[in-house]
Amino acid sequence: MKNIFLLLLLPIFGSSQSTLIFSEYGEGSSNNKWVEIYNPTFQNISLDEYRYNFCWNGCDSLEWEFSIPFDSGHIMLPGGTYLLVHHNADSILLNTANQTTNILSNGNDVAGLFNTSFNTIIDIIGILDSSNNINAWDIGGVINATQNHTMIRKPDVCGGNIGDWSLSNGSIYNSQWILGIEDDFSSLNTHNSNCINSTSVNILIPSKKKLLEVKDLLGRLVNDKKKHQIQLYIYSDGSVDKVIITN
Repeated sequence: MKNIFLLLLLPIFGSSQSTLIFSEYGEGSSNNKWVEIYNPTFQNISLDEYRYNFCWNGCDSLEWEFSIPFDSGHIMLPGGTYLLVHHNADSILLNTANQTTNILSNGNDVAGLFNTSFNTIIDIIGILDSSNNINAWDIGGVINATQNHTMIRKPDVCGGNIGDWSLSNGSIYNSQWILGIEDDFSSLNTHNSNCINSTSVNILIPSKKKLLEVKDLLGRLVNDKKKHQIQLYIYSDGSVDKVIITN
């Protein structure tokens, strides 16, 4: 008989807590482009364990074109945010930024949040493929939503999509994003979230969700549960648990 242990505990409000997530994405006028990262966990997280991965117009041979480190030694506190902004953006964006770069999307360029410890993408905006992508991606029925919009992650999203855009764009489950107008700077470096509050505690609760599929850390479907292998259990509500089989 195989024993399975959850690597992540569930908070009492029922969503699985994971690691960092993309909490805001802006593709606006001129060079007004930004991404915001949020810590939905109860732990301090070092950004030294993460990278911002990116490709221009498709990833040749399914390899990321850029893997950009964040500021060395930066610790994200529970509920904290980190803002990455285009270096020629509006002064409002630049004055709020934690870091600047020119490697930001025109709306049709895939971006991923990469965890170096697990060697995997934990959250993604767009689809990693090798094609020369021309169009932006749809969200919740809105055509080309990743272009000319400000996108904010919904407050109840407490974990990333593990590199599978379809888990968050509304094509399978409800969309995880709120779409706003372009150049909306009203919530920079802040994020309204239900993942952390003063009364919530981490407890293990039985899951009533339907298990849809099991993947490995590279996003491949798993049929054989091998000993000591870390696996991703993906449920019907879009939440994800990391588990390890011990025997």
